[in-house]
Amino acid sequence: MGATSVTIVGDVDDDLVADALITREPSPTTAASWSIEPEIDVDAYLAAVVAARDAVRAGKLTKAVIARPIRVRSSEPIDVHAVLRRLRASFGSSYRYSIDGFIGASPELLVEVDGAIVRSHPLAGTAPRTGDVDNDARIAADLIASTKNQVEHRVVIDVVHDTLLPWASYLDWEPEPSIVTVANVQHLGTRMEGMLSQPGPSVIDLVRALSPTPALGGHPRDAAIDLIQQVEGFERGRYGGAVGWVDAAGNGTWAVAIRCAELSADRRSARLVAGGGIVADSDPHAELAETQAKFQAMLSAIVRP
Repeated sequence: MGATSVTIVGDVDDDLVADALITREPSPTTAASWSIEPEIDVDAYLAAVVAARDAVRAGKLTKAVIARPIRVRSSEPIDVHAVLRRLRASFGSSYRYSIDGFIGASPELLVEVDGAIVRSHPLAGTAPRTGDVDNDARIAADLIASTKNQVEHRVVIDVVHDTLLPWASYLDWEPEPSIVTVANVQHLGTRMEGMLSQPGPSVIDLVRALSPTPALGGHPRDAAIDLIQQVEGFERGRYGGAVGWVDAAGNGTWAVAIRCAELSADRRSARLVAGGGIVADSDPHAELAETQAKFQAMLSAIVRP
């Protein structure tokens, strides 16, 4: 017996496709007990951040992304369809996905090819949202003014631009980053769009060239990945890769695999991973707080006591 899968792809505003993805007979409401625990010691994570920061200060790197995993356990199987419905309600503008036990809602467009048009929307630099409009506006202004976050963002933009440019007849980008808001955090983002030289590459060629961007790995890429493997203390799995679709003509849309969870085979546990870019001015405890804010995206969709 082989395995059969059905792939449904639609634009983020296509309610018909979204309904096809997540609509079914509702499951009976149940009450589960939950536990959440780090998979690596918090002190080990803080030490990894310090190691990355010191490498940047020593001139060995421009940036490195340090992540950490947590494990969510449930007394009942996690209802994937219910999680997707909650993600749709809270993160409707993100790229939502569910592939073989890997689910999430990514706000970051890695690359999109539509005929001769190529697009990307890299994100780097993060701050929390509080739900208070005035306070969130102040936090967004601080994010834009932050030298640390601007440095982190510029590294990503320059690498994505320089990677795409050899395939493009032209490539435009926003002169200044803008604020991209999702339910729980806000990011610095810069949109890019251009025309591919013809015959153009498949979107898969561009995904391979871009992955991992400095938003998930670092810069220079090889040196950053070497450091990550030395100090992070766990295998990332699918986190930080790419998720999307491609057609026979090479068109497609691919998002960065963040704000995600990998479910166990029995769906009674899920591993979540979150990270942040480390530069010379990074503070380890501020980076820890950033990962906590990022975890809330999936935690709020999964945990229902």
